[in-house]
Amino acid sequence: MKKTTLLSILASGALLFGTAIPTLAVAADSTANSNATVSFKQGNTGPTDPVDPEDPTEPGDGGGTENPGPLSIDYVSAFDFGDHDVPTKTETYKAAGENGNADYVQITDQRAGDPAGWTLSVAQDGQLKSSTGDTLTGAAISFGEGTVKTTSEDDPATVTSSTDGSALATDGSSMTVMSAKAGNGFGTWLDVFGSADDSTVKLTVPVSAHPDADSYSGTLNWTLNETPGNA
Repeated sequence: MKKTTLLSILASGALLFGTAIPTLAVAADSTANSNATVSFKQGNTGPTDPVDPEDPTEPGDGGGTENPGPLSIDYVSAFDFGDHDVPTKTETYKAAGENGNADYVQITDQRAGDPAGWTLSVAQDGQLKSSTGDTLTGAAISFGEGTVKTTSEDDPATVTSSTDGSALATDGSSMTVMSAKAGNGFGTWLDVFGSADDSTVKLTVPVSAHPDADSYSGTLNWTLNETPGNA
């Protein structure tokens, strides 16, 4: 009862002297805006050096095409099928590889924007001929299975090697070698044909060719275009 009376007296005293509990004012938030910017330019237009076909993270032995970017063929092997006796039956010769490396082709796509894809093809510019103009009639160059490798962080499976052992036509018709669909193919890519001592690039010479005791040579034309692959 005493506790109740005391509280009543205190309450009455507060009213009597006009004392009130103050209300605290809340300050308004202060805000401001700032800009963040970045810009890019197509600066990757210089040649890309060849890399090691066994380990693309390592540099190659040089001898690249020096083609400028941003979409470029960087390296293509020269295919040496060796020195042989005049064949007495149809023979197939494997390419020897270069500088102790597997035969390969290397391309680079550094174009700005979303990856647009590309297609790499090869065509044979006529039949192999000797220094005197003799034609190696019926001879056929074929590209067997290739292995796709890359220096990029992309999965190699996003780029397709299309070679399957088919022979090149000698009328200039092109054959697709490697391709990337739209959305893929950015960076440096290699199609490696077998190994240094077991190339999948082959030359078949029929016995009916009857070659002279001479060297025969020809030209392969490689084209990298912006058309995305369909595989």
